[in-house]
Amino acid sequence: MKLPELSGFKLISGSGGLDKYVDATEIIDFEFADGIEFTREEMFYGHSVGITSLMFARHKPELILDAVKQLDGMGVTCLCYKPIFFKKLPSEVIEYSEEHDFPIFEITDDAFFEDIVLAIKKEVGQDMTESEIEGALEALIVDELSNKDAERLRNRILPAMRKNVEVMCFAPVKGHEEEFDREHIIRYSRRIALNSRFGDRVALVRFRQGGFLVLSRDEGGDMEVLMRDVFIASGLPEGNVYWGMSRVLRRETGFAQAVKEAYWALRVCQIEDDHARGYGEIGIYRLIAPEMESKTLVANAHDYLKPIMEDDEDGSLMETAVAYVLSGCDLNRTSEKLYCHKNTVRYRIKKIHDMIEPGSSEESFRESLNLAVRVLLLEGEHKTAN
Repeated sequence: MKLPELSGFKLISGSGGLDKYVDATEIIDFEFADGIEFTREEMFYGHSVGITSLMFARHKPELILDAVKQLDGMGVTCLCYKPIFFKKLPSEVIEYSEEHDFPIFEITDDAFFEDIVLAIKKEVGQDMTESEIEGALEALIVDELSNKDAERLRNRILPAMRKNVEVMCFAPVKGHEEEFDREHIIRYSRRIALNSRFGDRVALVRFRQGGFLVLSRDEGGDMEVLMRDVFIASGLPEGNVYWGMSRVLRRETGFAQAVKEAYWALRVCQIEDDHARGYGEIGIYRLIAPEMESKTLVANAHDYLKPIMEDDEDGSLMETAVAYVLSGCDLNRTSEKLYCHKNTVRYRIKKIHDMIEPGSSEESFRESLNLAVRVLLLEGEHKTAN
C-alpha cells in the first residue's frame, strides 16, 4: 500500500485482513454479471488484488455482495473499486468485509488500472522473466543482490512463503543432462504448480543445468516428507541428480542464505561424488564457501600450490594431491583411487611436501594442503558450473 501508484487507495472496511500477502493483480469487469459462470482457474490466480469499477452491478447492486463472497472464497486478497457507478457500497457488503477480514479499498484518484497492475506486478516480481530470475540467483550467490531485489526474487519464486524455508539446488549427473533441459524443467515445475497439495508451499525454478527447489512450511512441518511428495508428484528423477540442501531457516531472513547454502552443498556433492549432502554435512567447506568470492583466499590457495602446478608435466602430482585430500589423507584409499601402488603415492606425497612446504611437520602440511586443494576444487566446480 506504500506504492506511489496506490497513494489514492482508501481503506473502507476489512482492516483485519491487511496482513494478507499478494502475488498477483486482476481487473474485474464482467465476471460477476448475470449469465456468466467461471471458476477461479479460468479467471483468477488467487492471492491477488482485484480492481474493478463495479460496472457489472450497475443495474443490480445486489450482485456486489455475491461477487465479494466469491472472491473471498477463491482466495483473492482484497477488492479495490473506483466509485464510478457506486459512490457508496451496500451496507451488507461492508458488514461481510468486516466480519470476514476481507479488505475493500476505494480508489479516490484518477489512477489508471493498467498503471496499478504494472506497479503491483513489479513489486511482487511478476514482471521478472526466466532469464532475469536466473541472473538474480547468480547475483545472490555472490552477494551482489540488494536486500530489496532479494525480496523481490523471493516474491517471484514463492510469494506465499510460509514461516520456514528450505532450498535444494540440483544438477544432473554426467550422462543425464537431457532430463533437465528447459522443457523438462518446465514440465516438472508445472506438475508442482498444478498439484493442490503443494499450492503456495513449493516452487521449482531452472538454474544453469539444473534448478532450485524451494520448500516452505509453518511450524512443525516435516520438510523431508514434503520433499519426498514433491519428487513423486513432479516426476523429478531423483536418482540422476546431485542434491545440495540448505538448513531449514526462517523466511524473513533465511531465503537468501538458504539459496547460498543449497548451492555450495551441491558443489560439494559434485566434488566428492555424493548424490545428496546437507549444508550442515559439508565439513570444512562451510568455512571456505562464504569466502569463495574473496580474491585473497583463492589467490593464496593458488600461490601455495604453485610449485607443483608449475612443475607437473604429466599432472600426476596435482592428481595425487587431490586424491589424497579427498581420501582423508589416507595412503591406502588414495592408492585405490589412483590405481597405483601405495609406495608410489607415498613417494609423490613426500615430493609434494618438499616442494610446497619444506621443513614443516606432516600434520601442518596435511592441514595446509587439505585447505588449499579444497579451495581450488570449490573454485573449479564453481567456474565449471558457470
